[in-house]
Amino acid sequence: MRRFRKRSTPITLIGNDEIYFVLQGGSGEGQILDPLTFDRVLTDEADLSAIPETFHHQAHSVMVVPDYWLESLSFPFQSRKRSLAEAFLERKLRADFPEIPEVRDFYEYFFHQGDEGETAVYAYFLRDPTFFQLYDQLARWNLHPRRITTPAFLWASQLRERIPDFHKGGNAFVHILSKECFLYFFFEGHFLFSRQITLPEFQGDASDQLETLTYEINQSLYLFSQKAKAEVDRVYMASFGHVEVGELSGKLGREVEEVAGLEEELTKVSTTIGQPGLLSGLYLPDLSQSQKFLSIYHRLTEKEQQWKPVQKVGIAVGFILLFLLAGEGLLLWQWSRPVGTETTRGGGAKAREAVAALRQYNEALDLFLKENQRPSADKTIINLARALPEDVWIKDMVVETEPTPGVALTGTVRAEKPSQFRETLSEFLDGLKEHFEGTRSLGLQDIEVDTSNCKAVDGGQSCVIALKFGLP
Repeated sequence: MRRFRKRSTPITLIGNDEIYFVLQGGSGEGQILDPLTFDRVLTDEADLSAIPETFHHQAHSVMVVPDYWLESLSFPFQSRKRSLAEAFLERKLRADFPEIPEVRDFYEYFFHQGDEGETAVYAYFLRDPTFFQLYDQLARWNLHPRRITTPAFLWASQLRERIPDFHKGGNAFVHILSKECFLYFFFEGHFLFSRQITLPEFQGDASDQLETLTYEINQSLYLFSQKAKAEVDRVYMASFGHVEVGELSGKLGREVEEVAGLEEELTKVSTTIGQPGLLSGLYLPDLSQSQKFLSIYHRLTEKEQQWKPVQKVGIAVGFILLFLLAGEGLLLWQWSRPVGTETTRGGGAKAREAVAALRQYNEALDLFLKENQRPSADKTIINLARALPEDVWIKDMVVETEPTPGVALTGTVRAEKPSQFRETLSEFLDGLKEHFEGTRSLGLQDIEVDTSNCKAVDGGQSCVIALKFGLP
């Protein structure tokens, strides 16, 4: 068991087929527990006795997973509105990975300029099946990791603080250990890909390791040029093994720079993990500051966390309305008592004023409740975007919020054969029923298909459709 003296967030570390738990001790020390194998964790009979109870129910926890569990894609996207981008990405991920429905719940993205200056959205997402099995198991044990990150994201945070203009051009980082090496490649400050290289056994000199490194780095530089359509501008290195910066620079035929201060920082026993190799450079204090590094989170769980303050406000508003209604009831009860107020001087006038005030209050309350229940056009558009299958596009849409709330839309559906039309429209209806209560009774017969307005597109047919449905 390894220890460190910096305070940290509860952390889960994923190594090579092993899982480590890091937790805070009562004396202020942190503890890295002995690892559990996947075979022991990913079974229905998994034993929790190795995990202390104090690690359960911990909020803001971080899970570090291998880079190869992550994938990234870039899509042209004209809008920079986050709600539309998220709806688009969820639909795209659902369509591209139908065998992994959970993939749409674990992604992060940012907007950037494409190769020709067009707006695009770049997304990182988790798609390795082992991750979803592991996450589900941890959730079943109430070990909810709120943030998921990778060594590459953590290195990016370290390098961004130490390298001027890290956000410009292509950068390569070589992290050398005694028996292996990790290569990280970044373009315009964003992680592109990484590689893990096993080095030959050290035989008194580093010539064999140097040859292996030179070959693998050159291969990776070529891969970078294919992915980024650009060249690596700078190569940086941190060596905890037998290869020196000057030797690698000579073999590559280009300058290799050491990252100033990085080796000294990471060799502090109290702040680095030291095992296993993939996690050897992780700086534990960074892991407790999730705002410093890029991370991915479960979208639905995070929305629930964000809605908690709103729910509290809603409860407070509910209590206020309850108090007002109780006050109204008390007033009505008092005025209904036979106290002979008509015989009191001015009593009739005061009663009439009170009744008028009460009527105005009721009208204001009715108006408030009516406005509060009115459907939101923005929310309707976002939910419709989430419901769209890959081969359905909306051309025109009208959202009516009064007097009868509803949606009227026209669009196009594309299919390669007639049976696919029916499957795509059924998928569209299923998506609508998931997001709109007013569509539960809709069937295929409610979608109007203009068969006279079909045309050949990319080896298939594209037809115009129209649909109307009500909003609650």
